Order: sequence, then C-alpha cells, then structure tokens
Amino acid sequence: MNIIKKWLYNSRSFAAPQNLMPSILAVVMALGVSGFNIFLGLLAALCVCLVHLGGNLLDDYFDYQDELLEYRLGLREQGEKAFTDKYPYLKDGSTTVKQLKVAIAVFFGLAILGGLVIFIARDFDWKLLIIAGIAAILCYFYSAPPLKLGFHGLGELAIGICFGPCLVCGVYESACGALYTPETGFAWHILALGIAIGLFVTNILYTHSFVERHVDDVSHKKTLAVLLKTDAAGLTAYAIFLFVPFILVVLCAALRYIHPAYCLVLLMLPQAIWVMWSMVMFAKGVEVPTDHPHKWLGPMDNWDKVEPGNRYYLMRWFAMRNVNTGFCLIMMAVKIVLYIISIC
Repeated sequence: MNIIKKWLYNSRSFAAPQNLMPSILAVVMALGVSGFNIFLGLLAALCVCLVHLGGNLLDDYFDYQDELLEYRLGLREQGEKAFTDKYPYLKDGSTTVKQLKVAIAVFFGLAILGGLVIFIARDFDWKLLIIAGIAAILCYFYSAPPLKLGFHGLGELAIGICFGPCLVCGVYESACGALYTPETGFAWHILALGIAIGLFVTNILYTHSFVERHVDDVSHKKTLAVLLKTDAAGLTAYAIFLFVPFILVVLCAALRYIHPAYCLVLLMLPQAIWVMWSMVMFAKGVEVPTDHPHKWLGPMDNWDKVEPGNRYYLMRWFAMRNVNTGFCLIMMAVKIVLYIISIC
C-alpha cells in the first residue's frame, strides 16, 4: 500500500479530476443509449486516469533527462518566478530513474490491459482502436523525442486532443458503442462536448505555460505561450480556451443537439471570469493574494503544505481545474435528471 501511495503522489494524482470528471461525464452521457454497459464505461475511465498519471511520470522522466529543474532553480535564485516542484522524488534521492521507468511501465501496462478487455468486449470495435492509437501517440510524444511536441508549441494542442475529443468519444464508445451507428448517425453532441472539455484541459496546461513562459523560453522549451510572445496574444488565446466551451454548449442547445437545461453550465462563468482576471493581473505584474484563496474557487488540495513560492501558479491551476470539474458535474447532474424524467 505504501508503494501505491508513493507513486500516486509522485504521479500528481491531485490532477486526476481534470480527466476523471470528463471520463465519468462521458459514461453518464451514455445513460439510456442502446448497448450501455456501465462496467465497460467505468473501466475506460480508469484507463484514462492510468494514462494520465503515467504520462505525468513520463513527462518528469524526460524533463529530468533535459535537466529542466536546474534552469528553474537558477532563475529562482536570480529573483524570477519559477515553479520548482518538479520531480522532487528524483531530486531528493528517494527514487531512482530505474524505479521511475518501472512505474511508468506499470501505469501504461495496466491501461493497455484494461483497453484490451474493452476492445474484446465491444467485439473488436475499430473505432476504439483508432481513438486509442491517436491518444497514445499524442501522449507519448508530448515530451518524448524525436517529436517532443511540448517543446515546439504543439504540446497544448496534443494534450487538448488526447484528453478532450479522444477521451470523451473513446469513453462514450466504450460505454455504449454508439458514437456512430447506421441507424442514429454520428453523435455530434458528444464530439462537441469532447472539444469543449479539450479546450478546458488545454487551458489547464496553458495556465502553466503562460505563467512560466519566460522560464520555458530560457530553457529552450517553446510552448504555445512562448511562441505567442506578447501578453495580448497570450491572454487572447487564454480567453478562447476558457470561454469557447460555454459558447459550444449554448450553440448545441440552440441547434437542439442537447436539452437547453445543459446551459446551466453558465453557472461556472463567475469562476472562469476570476481565472481570466487573475491571468490578466499576472501579465500586469500585479500580485494576487494567495494565502487564503476564496472558498468559492473550489478546493485547493493541501494548500497549507504548498510552498509559498509556488502558490502564484498553483492557485490559478487549481482554479482552472475546478472550472473543468464544475462544468462536468453540472452536465452530469442535468443528464441524470433528464434521464430519470424520461423513464418515469
């Protein structure tokens, strides 16, 4: 149990909700659809979490190989803001690189095993194979050579596709096998939902990219925020990633792909607006109080244990993660209520 706890901590399991919630949402959206199987859906959700946590460790491994932490520590000593909570388990010697490789193999191996079970149970559904293949390529080459997408301004796009459309469509297909059928056609509302989630997940990563753009530039990591260069361009991209998901839901409701009740996700707008405001303040160099984050921003895991020098980033990261979580919870609640009404 101690080993499991250790690697859950090392793989930053506190970040799991950013993909666990969308996965469960995809399962819930399959409720009432012919062919629905909750066990296959939940197994797919578990596989997504395993890929996510394994991907975090893989990113740590390649960052360690590139000695990115040394750049950050050097900038911190020069008085620059730099997030330095990178692979602490390797830095303090409590874990070896060999052990890290084994952990990565275990996370991905379990995900592959679960995926095979779903693939066989769904009668060798080719759509699942294509979705999983795309996600695997994007996840691996986010930080792995020779592509290293995260170092060439494509990391945000890769993660957004992997944990957005691929995640939602893949879990939905696992849960009910009805992403496309000759009788019903393509489930466009599920793809739209996947794009919305993908934009949120992209923004969770982009939050890090934007606040760390000067550090990444020095360490030769060309993230999207580095390539955009100016604050105006960077904040415009941030606003697109943050607010377009709400527009997509309203548009789908207007086109009658989904019930108008799903527009209740607009309740998350105040929190999203705060996140946007906090990023504008960061760009202006205005400090936002971090000692006691507002309760309405959602949970800030173990905040009292977070190093003060890293709170400027993590408060914004947690707030953006919570926007994604709240969005998914509202969508789930609406779907469940509508499903109950339909069967009564």
